[in-house]
Amino acid sequence: MTISYFSIDSLVIKNIQDYCTSLFPLQGYGILAGQTHYITHFFPITNLNTCACSFEFDPRDYIETIKKLRDLQLEWIGIIHSHTLTDAAPSARDLTHWSYPEKSCWILSLKEVEFNLCAYYIKHGQAIPVIYEIL
Repeated sequence: MTISYFSIDSLVIKNIQDYCTSLFPLQGYGILAGQTHYITHFFPITNLNTCACSFEFDPRDYIETIKKLRDLQLEWIGIIHSHTLTDAAPSARDLTHWSYPEKSCWILSLKEVEFNLCAYYIKHGQAIPVIYEIL
């Protein structure tokens, strides 16, 4: 089931911004979790790639995060990553390499002084924008 509207806790956004900013100029990456359409948790995943425009998650972090989701009885809602040099829109690489069509794709752009956060579903190489509200 694809959800077309999300709510996200403002503290989650703050945690994402802090984490991604701390990694600049590298991309930050993580998993968003909560219940149905409400995102209440951000789980950072270590980026093993040292290229500023790419990410490769640490498999151990990934496995540990999946265990935490199960232990906390949270649903895996989406994946977030930062774009350090570009807008908060899926890149060509995002569109062609996205492996989670049932998960929402969130992108935080650090390109400007003011952060820009956008959400999408990526299916068959197409980005479908998703509406969200901050609680």
